[in-house]
Amino acid sequence: MRAFRLLLALATLLLAAPSRAGEDPKTHPIGWQQWSPAIFERAARENRYIVLHMAAVWCHWCHVMEGTTYRDPAVLKLIGEKYIPVRVDQDSHPELSYRYENWGWPATIMFDKDGNEIFRRQGYLPPELFARLLVAVIEDPSALPASGLDAKADAGRHALDEETRRKLEASFRGQLDVENGGFGRVHRFIHADTLEYTLDRGRALKRNVDRAFFASVTRKTLDGARRLIDPAWGGMYQYSDTLDWSSPHYEKLLNIQRDAIRAYVLAYQIDSNTADLAAARDIARWLMERMRSPEGAFYVSQDADLDRAITGKVFYPLDDAGRRKLGREPTIDRNLYARETGWAAAALATLHDVTGEAAYLDAAIRAVDWAVTHRRAPNRAFGHARATDDDTHLGDTLAIGEAALALWRSTGERRWLTLAIEVARAIDTQFRDADGGFVVRQPDPKAIGVLRKPVKQIDENVGVVRFLNLARHYSGETAFDAAARHGMAWLVALAVNDIVLPGAALADAELSREPMHVTIMGRKDDPEARALYAAARRYPTRYLRIEWIDKREGPMPNPDVEYPDLPQAAAFACANGACSLPVFAPGEIATIVRRIEDR
Repeated sequence: MRAFRLLLALATLLLAAPSRAGEDPKTHPIGWQQWSPAIFERAARENRYIVLHMAAVWCHWCHVMEGTTYRDPAVLKLIGEKYIPVRVDQDSHPELSYRYENWGWPATIMFDKDGNEIFRRQGYLPPELFARLLVAVIEDPSALPASGLDAKADAGRHALDEETRRKLEASFRGQLDVENGGFGRVHRFIHADTLEYTLDRGRALKRNVDRAFFASVTRKTLDGARRLIDPAWGGMYQYSDTLDWSSPHYEKLLNIQRDAIRAYVLAYQIDSNTADLAAARDIARWLMERMRSPEGAFYVSQDADLDRAITGKVFYPLDDAGRRKLGREPTIDRNLYARETGWAAAALATLHDVTGEAAYLDAAIRAVDWAVTHRRAPNRAFGHARATDDDTHLGDTLAIGEAALALWRSTGERRWLTLAIEVARAIDTQFRDADGGFVVRQPDPKAIGVLRKPVKQIDENVGVVRFLNLARHYSGETAFDAAARHGMAWLVALAVNDIVLPGAALADAELSREPMHVTIMGRKDDPEARALYAAARRYPTRYLRIEWIDKREGPMPNPDVEYPDLPQAAAFACANGACSLPVFAPGEIATIVRRIEDR
């Protein structure tokens, strides 16, 4: 079973070679064109092919290829005669990024005028080879066979069967590095769903019979990954190319920070290891000090290299003073996307839950408020770079929905729960695919060839299933349950082809049971109620339905449990038809929740 195939594909996408500062694409002699459906109309008029160069701001080999291969006289001549060159920043186009994530970065794709793929290639192509490939395409422009995650879901099969679960477990265990921590046989990096799976399996609950094994591997992973944290400025480097975590590749991406903060906070919630909390703070320091825009949104990434002479291996070992003496720092991609902003907001809200520090919460609130104001489209989903219906993407919409639920957990303010429910409705109506699952983006009506086929991405579908399922329990809207199972049916179909990640197992487990339901009864201006809520939100699970009922605000969206009126603030824990007696001290909440959860 190849349960880790998609995780390794993710590594191919994320774990490119170290980056180097590149030039402005607008000034490049090749004359890069913008990506749009009109490019195929031009190709048809001029009888040309299209060569698509998928790059990233932080990608070293992208810059190298732009500075060597795409400047080579023979390459320039061939492209000038028969091709239209298009450069796309993969962070700016999720629908293309996810379509070709197994091929980059850089990724090179050549199309005919009808949108058929003729050629796909991963990584740097030297000038001589690239020139030969350009000639080969001209001589034989045969379209490639279709590729992608084409599994069609069975609408009645929306849970993993026991045999598939056992295969997944065995395959996953076989990929764990019991000596160094981490997963796989090549690179070392943080992947939040994978670590959440091992953290959950390592918790000291009766249902986790192998908890010692998983706890040991998880601890080695978290301890090893601290070697990827920048000691001077904070933030986590993208990955290590050695198994002992000792060889960082220095670019810093927002998804890595989100995953790392999520993992370290959850680990701290489970076993109170202060080193985990310190790691989460160090990662957040980079977000707070370097990646916040004046508007409150968050930037995308920071390059590894200062320039061609001062690479990341030279720059990042310097202390803060040494770096400042250089007078500049590696390039920050200052684009503002809803997706990265939502990722940062959710991570910071989670960190606030265990620290109580207002600065994290304030930054998260400001970020989501910015996204609602500047990236929410008329169709109520979220745009990537614009607040328009034609730019709405599943990843951006999901990121803001998850951030809204995180802020609801952090604050108990109903506007965040309202936003999360509205986002769940937008996902259900805007991104469903008839064959199961949810698409990254609905195809452009003008798209042709392979671009007519929508793209589905596994991590996003895992996130959507988990988000919609929790939204269902908060809202009581049965449509969300059907939508979550619609997404899970596609993940199950992929499991038949052995391409399931641990995140899919988490989603499957959550769909099979109610979340832990912790309710605080009391006025929101009551210090005792505030203390109870602060304790409740620290409980170590993401699969938590937490509510703060102040009767002055009216009933909750899903008033499925009736609580007695009591003369003082109280907390209750419920799940699977059972509820605890009320408790009145913050220290008792973990006890009653654990008792219900461990049944």
